[in-house]
Amino acid sequence: MNRFKKFLIFLGLIFVVLAVSGVFFVRSVRPNYDGIRTLIGLEDSVQVLYSEYGIPHIYGQSEEDAYRALGYVHAQDRLWQMELLRRVARGGISEVFGPDQIPVDQFFLSLGISDASERAVQSLDKNSNAFKLLNAYLQGINTFIEEGPTPPEYYLTGLEKTSFTPVDVYNSLGYMAFSFAMAHKTDPLLTEIRNRLGVDYLEELIDQKPEKTA
Repeated sequence: MNRFKKFLIFLGLIFVVLAVSGVFFVRSVRPNYDGIRTLIGLEDSVQVLYSEYGIPHIYGQSEEDAYRALGYVHAQDRLWQMELLRRVARGGISEVFGPDQIPVDQFFLSLGISDASERAVQSLDKNSNAFKLLNAYLQGINTFIEEGPTPPEYYLTGLEKTSFTPVDVYNSLGYMAFSFAMAHKTDPLLTEIRNRLGVDYLEELIDQKPEKTA
């Protein structure tokens, strides 16, 4: 009986250690909206205020400083999503989720988004204000990647964080443009099906309940 009690105590201690470790881990990777940060390239102080809904409001003395802060807070809240966006456009999703996603990669490679991004970046005017703002935004992202906590998804997938480049930004924009273009085709079609054949038919077709409209 004493051995059984000791075993239960041992299991309890393991559970406590794991629970405490889990709490510290979660706290270490979650976004931190307080305190002061030092960003490379800032010419003056920038203030970032978060609303009650977690929306950042950025106040800087120059556009470049504001874009550096934007890159930082964007990466702090959305780095994993940003990682997937840049990968899907260049056909790199199977590197994360395995060979089942190879057809997805083949499809996006066939669209040539990444090739178009390379050409677009090469043609940029390096002296333009837009290029300076792009670099400022990337500085903010990469500062967070180097100094900020690593999102848990990287631990789960075994991926290493890598710096973002102008091509990555253009790839993300290319994928978003594609998704919007597809929505312009599918949304009117689904609306027409609903109007002509009814909500029940549409629900069966897409296997989910559509949002009701007035």
